[in-house]
Amino acid sequence: MSPRRALSAAGALAVVAATLLLAAPAQGFSLLPGAEGFSVEALTDEGITANQAGMHPYSLTAQVNFALAGSGPYTDGDVRNLHLDLPQGLLENPTVVGSCSPEQFQTPRLSPFQESASGESCPIESQVGVVQVRSSLGPPRTFGVFNLIPVPGAAAQLGFSPFGRPIVLTTHLHGSEGEYNLSLDAQDISQQFNLQGLKLTLWGNPWLVGHDNERGNCLNEVNPSEPFGVEGQLEGEPPAPPAESYKPGTCSIGDPKALPPRASLTLPPSCVPMEFTLGATSWQQPETIARTVRTPALQDCDLSPFEPTSLVQLNSERASSPAGLTFSLLVDQLRLSDNYTPTGRLLPKVRAPSPAKRATVTLPEGVTINPSVGAGLGVCTQAQYGAETVSSPPGAGCPNESKIGDFTVESPLFDRAIEGSLFLAAPFENPFHSLIAVYLVAKAPDRGVLIKVAGELRADPVTGRLTASFDNLPQLPYTDLRIHFREGQRSPLATPSSCGTFPSDVEFVAWRDPSLVERASSAIPIASGVGGGPCPAGLAPFAPVAKGGTSSSNAGSYTPFYLRLSRGDTEQEITSYSATFPPGLLGKIAGIPYCPDSAIAAAATMTGVAERDRPSCPAASLIGHTYSGYGLGSVLAYAPGNLYLAGPYRGSSLSVVAIDSALVGPFDLGVVVVRSAIRIDPQTAQASIDATGTDPIPHIIDGIPIHLRDVRAYIDRPDFTLNPTSCAPSTLASALNGSGARFGDPADDTLATATVPFQAFNCGSLGFKPRIDLALKGGTRRGQHPSLRVEVKPHPGDANVGSAQVTLPPSLFLDQARIKTICTRTQFAAHNCLPQSVYGHARALTPLLGVPMEGPVYLRSSDNTLPDLVFALKGQGIEIDLAGRIDSVKGGIRGSFETIPDAPVSSFELEMDGGKRGILVDAANLCAEAQRGTARLIGHNNRGVLLHPQLKLSCKRHKAKRKAGKG
Repeated sequence: MSPRRALSAAGALAVVAATLLLAAPAQGFSLLPGAEGFSVEALTDEGITANQAGMHPYSLTAQVNFALAGSGPYTDGDVRNLHLDLPQGLLENPTVVGSCSPEQFQTPRLSPFQESASGESCPIESQVGVVQVRSSLGPPRTFGVFNLIPVPGAAAQLGFSPFGRPIVLTTHLHGSEGEYNLSLDAQDISQQFNLQGLKLTLWGNPWLVGHDNERGNCLNEVNPSEPFGVEGQLEGEPPAPPAESYKPGTCSIGDPKALPPRASLTLPPSCVPMEFTLGATSWQQPETIARTVRTPALQDCDLSPFEPTSLVQLNSERASSPAGLTFSLLVDQLRLSDNYTPTGRLLPKVRAPSPAKRATVTLPEGVTINPSVGAGLGVCTQAQYGAETVSSPPGAGCPNESKIGDFTVESPLFDRAIEGSLFLAAPFENPFHSLIAVYLVAKAPDRGVLIKVAGELRADPVTGRLTASFDNLPQLPYTDLRIHFREGQRSPLATPSSCGTFPSDVEFVAWRDPSLVERASSAIPIASGVGGGPCPAGLAPFAPVAKGGTSSSNAGSYTPFYLRLSRGDTEQEITSYSATFPPGLLGKIAGIPYCPDSAIAAAATMTGVAERDRPSCPAASLIGHTYSGYGLGSVLAYAPGNLYLAGPYRGSSLSVVAIDSALVGPFDLGVVVVRSAIRIDPQTAQASIDATGTDPIPHIIDGIPIHLRDVRAYIDRPDFTLNPTSCAPSTLASALNGSGARFGDPADDTLATATVPFQAFNCGSLGFKPRIDLALKGGTRRGQHPSLRVEVKPHPGDANVGSAQVTLPPSLFLDQARIKTICTRTQFAAHNCLPQSVYGHARALTPLLGVPMEGPVYLRSSDNTLPDLVFALKGQGIEIDLAGRIDSVKGGIRGSFETIPDAPVSSFELEMDGGKRGILVDAANLCAEAQRGTARLIGHNNRGVLLHPQLKLSCKRHKAKRKAGKG
């Protein structure tokens, strides 16, 4: 059966009015005044007015009478078109009766008495009432009204064929979001009528045996020559006509005990007046005449039941897994075993229930949005949602890529479910201006039915727990409204992380009374772990995996660097990250401006789209990119980001800031800013990311747990990352914290280390030919204290110097009497050495920095006999402490620097003080003969050189020559 029958009642009323209008002449095409012209009456089986909200009346009668002017069978005021608007909530259920095919409706009825005046041969089980026609063609006659098989696009059609002139009323359903009303239209009614009035009666229960004498051939179209009758009568049914008027069983639908009564008519469940509006035009006068009938408000609406129930079911019972979800709103259903049967819409003695206007569903704790849903997902804009019409093809409104599930409505008015889709609404560009919203669209184009509902999903900002609200649910009666979020790896929901039974709560608000609230609850079980394994017990494991390295492994070459960190679904969430990079793997920051702190702060306030399109940090500070994967299961949603060089942060002079536009598919979660302090080891120049100086990694953004699973960092700025010149094996060690029982509390985090082997190659191809110069300035005679200048010049492109021993000529001694102050190790570590412990100055140039590294030369306490010589170099916020041991070998002072960082140096200069501050003393006249030192240097590629640089002196050679001439 089709929805058309729901409109039968109103349709017949419209037909009545239309037929009467047809009889009106041009001079007076109108209705009689007041109730004489147009009236509607609902009656109980006792013959009194049916005025109880939600009840099923015994009958509904509409009467239309025209004010006639002119004469003759055909006037110039014949009705052409008729339109009838029905009150909201007044329904006629077409599924309780049969239907009449077009062929049957167009075949004249045969009568056993004499020629029938009906122009149809519809079966008696499709009859829904009778219509009395008054016209100039003869005395008033009564005909059957039948439920027709509707044409495509019509919700329903009613028809009757008085005197062989068919009148068909087509029903249309108006409204798609919440409130609905029905209208009936008769188009181009035949001019062969001269109607004076119509009286249409629709049966509240067409199956009652009391209607048998009005069915088919038993209807008194003509006076029968012999009586007819019927067997049986249902308990409580109005008395049947006298037995002598018809023969038993002739016009019965069947055994009333085998066919229990089913209600066809239902009054609105709210205490509101019923309003019927009739409009008509004539063939001669296109102007519309209209008349409205308004009944008194219905009573006892509080007796209309409001007992909706619901089912909330996840399609997976596995913890921490993607899951689909089905929400079913069940209205007016009696549970019989595992089946549900509608009651109030069918049983004549049971009031129809009030539909739910709003449903608010609070999903179980732990059921959250799965970011994986964002992979490849589109959205539906408000304009596209508005473009969804009853006849629009798929994709003409909401795009197919925005579909995340199905939407189905089952109604007693339709013989099949109304099917549709669940679409993701464009974030913030939706009726709620919210991050997450959905559109429900179901349609039956062949019946002109369109149902649209907008729903909002709110996520708790702390826990991510979801609450879905659907307002303006359809007033159209339904027994099951089902919303299904798809399952699979890209399902939109994630299950709780532990096993157990989790309650889901639903709150309903009635259309008839906003203060009427009902609540229901469903229990959702989680019975296994990820992949069907055992339930998680205690704290989840945490064993992240790291991969990384440089694109090129050639020693000493510039190359892009990448790092990938990942974890499994069953593991703890990543809360923070730190790393120690291989020795010698360094970055060239010379010429790169820092991203200002103000720009970093501004980025945190931007939307993801705005930051992506207009980055806050200057492009000149960009050093790389990130690509982060979020979600559960095998399919993740990835969001891009950028890496920028930044200045001092949390005690470090250098930092890197990751600014990620958190665009998880169509969700704009703003901008995630994670700034990491970069430490440079002062002894080895080894770079590291300090956990104590790094921002925490967020776990939940705007109520959506991001489930960070995969982090990929690419430092790909040209000529930035430099490989070491040592080919010794090393590691890239990453330390990650996993969330404990209290996310965000570092006290119960789990620390895990993931290491990646690292080794440069082709070190042997690097040369190693450094040059060293030694020079004294000042006195060269015995007992004088000259200054010493040492300059080291590595050859460009060679391996970096790894260790050095420089021995001065034996003619230079260390004057220990001049060593007055030595900086203690404690003072040195606290940067609190006294000025008197400074004995020189050192300066190094490196292509990695835009400024020289320079600083004082200290004598620092040592475990050796003599104090250590320490060069405290600083430049661009970076500090390097180059410490050497002082001793004596073969009468000469030797400085040994066993660990020199694997970092490129263009030149190195050392100036040791002379004069009053000098600690070097001449043991002889240095100009008397050439003085040579010894330098042993070894590169990080294990190549070495032994040099014997001549000590450059400021000798007065011209005096020496004159003395030689005199001699």
